[in-house]
Amino acid sequence: MSRNPVRSKGQKATSPQPAAQGNPGDDAIIDQAHALYSSDAATAVAYCGLDAWFEGEEEEFRRFARLFRRLMN
Repeated sequence: MSRNPVRSKGQKATSPQPAAQGNPGDDAIIDQAHALYSSDAATAVAYCGLDAWFEGEEEEFRRFARLFRRLMN
């Protein structure tokens, strides 16, 4: 049984932002990830997303998940 507060919350009705649609903040993060990690940028963003998940930061987790999807496209 998980003690993660994100998992213990009930499901919320959300409409995730499409992966192809970006905003300037996300674009800057992706550019920085490419500059720092080159071909491993998607992995680095995934680790950031996992860290946010384990810390219970649902909004940050969703943001990194969206960034990860964009990097994988």
